[in-house]
Amino acid sequence: MKTYLRMLRMIKPYTIQLVLAVVFMVMFSFMSIFSITMISPFLEALFLKSGDTAQVEVAAEPAESPLVIPDKSGPPAESDDERRARYDSLKDSFSGLDSLKFKFKDWASKNMLQGTKQEALLRICITFFLLTLIKNLSCYIQEVLMVYVGQAVIRDLRNELYLKMTSMPMSFFHQHKAGELISRATNDVMVAQQCVGLSFTKLIKDPIFIIMYLAVALILSWKMTLMALVLMPVSLTVIIRIGKKLRHLSYRQQEQMANLTSTLQETVYGIRVIKAFAMEKFENNKFIAQSQDLFKQVFRINYTMKASSPLTEQISMVVALFLLWFGGSKVFTGGIMAPDLFIVFLFMIFSMVRPIKSLGAVNNEIQAGMAAADRIFQVIDTEPEVADREAGLRLADAAGGVEFENVNFEYIKGEPVLRDISLKVEPGEVVALVGSSGSGKSTLVDLIPGFYNPGSGRVLIDGHDVRDLNLSVLRANMGIVTQEVILFHDTILNNIAYGMKDVPMEDVEAAAKAANADEFIEKLPKGYDTIIGDRGLKLSGGQRQRLSIARAILKNPPILLLDEATSALDTEAEQLVQEAIDRLVKDRTTIVIAHRLSTIQNVDRIYLLEEGQVVQVGTHDELLARGGRYKELYTMQFQR
Repeated sequence: MKTYLRMLRMIKPYTIQLVLAVVFMVMFSFMSIFSITMISPFLEALFLKSGDTAQVEVAAEPAESPLVIPDKSGPPAESDDERRARYDSLKDSFSGLDSLKFKFKDWASKNMLQGTKQEALLRICITFFLLTLIKNLSCYIQEVLMVYVGQAVIRDLRNELYLKMTSMPMSFFHQHKAGELISRATNDVMVAQQCVGLSFTKLIKDPIFIIMYLAVALILSWKMTLMALVLMPVSLTVIIRIGKKLRHLSYRQQEQMANLTSTLQETVYGIRVIKAFAMEKFENNKFIAQSQDLFKQVFRINYTMKASSPLTEQISMVVALFLLWFGGSKVFTGGIMAPDLFIVFLFMIFSMVRPIKSLGAVNNEIQAGMAAADRIFQVIDTEPEVADREAGLRLADAAGGVEFENVNFEYIKGEPVLRDISLKVEPGEVVALVGSSGSGKSTLVDLIPGFYNPGSGRVLIDGHDVRDLNLSVLRANMGIVTQEVILFHDTILNNIAYGMKDVPMEDVEAAAKAANADEFIEKLPKGYDTIIGDRGLKLSGGQRQRLSIARAILKNPPILLLDEATSALDTEAEQLVQEAIDRLVKDRTTIVIAHRLSTIQNVDRIYLLEEGQVVQVGTHDELLARGGRYKELYTMQFQR
């Protein structure tokens, strides 16, 4: 219930549209019910003589007395004036519900049944047409308004989820599969729409219908109406029990859909590896098994959901048929009410079956929607380990000083990744981090832009703790080039100028030239306007890396982080990229994670990490002369 109320609170910005929708719902409901009550004058106009009408009305209504059928062999029918005078003398004796019934029939007699049968019938048909026109216009307007509200809320929910995900630290994405997050932002949001879309419309409109139908039925015969309500709790019990089961099943369905989406995403991104290892059959079987699990779950949800509607309808039909038998018997024997009003009463009771049945379906839709909403709110409510301080200290232009003070860090409690790291990089210096895989190099670099917070110790930029800085401003002062280049399905121009507005074309071209990228760009059919495909797959690894460097050059950051930027390239591509890096690092504070030691011989200082600790520090020549682990790594590389 808390989840549903939270979804409803998102409707607050659209209160005006919602109120208007409710107004037109009420109008639609009133016109629908009023149309049904017109059956009574219609039947009288069609089947009774003008002179017979008042006799049936007057005799049938008082205190639900036995029906009096006019004696056709008796005295002549009363004139209209005589009948009206007799009616006026009797109407004051009625009270309560009977008075309302009598007044309605009086109104119908005055306005609908005057003149000949043909004239009365024409008058009724015109009234039906006008009522139907108003009803349908009201229906259209309220449905359009509710669609607007429902879609607006879903848009806001989707936007809030996306903004939340982009604000989360890197650790969040390490803990969740990409396919799972994609599923929450797409499939779960669509399912959650049921909470505020069609189901919310029904949740307002159907109760209005039920209340109005019930009110008219009570006016016609409160005794029979109370009999109709006896089995209502049975129907509600069925609806509630099925709804609870559906919420549990729907939550599991969303999880299985997330798994399927994740597998599909991994297949698309990893198709080269799948084909290289001839793993198509394995991946096919894996996907088919997950698809079968999802099918079973969806089928289980549907056969449970489909049971709700016929069960509710059957229970309601038992009540209605009982009333038909019981009430009909009373009418035949001269009790309860006049035949025309009994038909109206039956219409009201039978008409309540549809909205009651619809409410059962709405409950099922809401339970499924809330299961999806729960998964969405799990992400939205996640507190980031690294919070961006909007009011935090803002670095206008960082000088570039970076310092680690006794930093410790662990991804999993009890499994340290960095241990008591202390190092200092002065503005403009170039330092390198080397060491075996898993020694903590990338983690150490990830602490600098605030992707993670240290467990203890401090990471300082120009003497300021990263945790006290506004992260968006901090990262604007940094350029990051990684081994895994991240490019977008867009033009080369937009990839180089990513995150920057109104950049002069000359600056983009200059950055591309400095990155040794201008030569291959000019050979492309559309040059800088060439679409490079998903993740830049239309380009080679060296070309993608040079675009990444061009992006960093154009950004012109005071601090540069290079994470094994040349390790995956061939010799020719590495040489071009290394030339671009040499231009890039000039006059910038640069921290390089190096796999190939030949690329860092001229850096100011080298830190060797092993098992999360700094074990050696010095220049290339100093470390070789000192011996130890650095010399072992260098010797192994150059003996290959």
